[in-house]
Amino acid sequence: MQEKDYRLVRVGDAQVGLIGLKEIFEALKSKRGEAEPILKEMLVERAAKKNYIPNSIKEEYAKALLREFKKFLGEKVGEERSGFLEIAILGPGCYSCNKLEQDVMAVLSETGIQAALNHITDPELTAQYGVLITPALVINGKVKSKGTLPPKSQIKKWLEEERG
Repeated sequence: MQEKDYRLVRVGDAQVGLIGLKEIFEALKSKRGEAEPILKEMLVERAAKKNYIPNSIKEEYAKALLREFKKFLGEKVGEERSGFLEIAILGPGCYSCNKLEQDVMAVLSETGIQAALNHITDPELTAQYGVLITPALVINGKVKSKGTLPPKSQIKKWLEEERG
């Protein structure tokens, strides 16, 4: 069975699922020394063959793809901060996963912290975070807990730390 090449990528203030990035990045590895505008153009052009990329936000996609390409190459990448946090609950939708999602929503509501919250149930996407045991809580791409239900006070602390 062929491995699914599907990845969640932050484009502007949204998370978008893109396919075929690993193949694109592998093919462009030798171009790592190219100027950023040329790399961005190549990345968008190749990604658009398998993904819908609206012209109106092509530059946002270009920035996101370049950031992901640099991560793929092992380069240190300063994350662009959007106006809100990105939170992912990883798990199949069991009681514990749903409870963690409810607790996160309660803390967000209580604190007024703005966040994009996704519940990811696909095991292959969960594995991209290096998580084998659920439920897991990911804030701004960092795994904060896995296999446990952290108390709301801890969730609040992590959210406030990530908000800065």
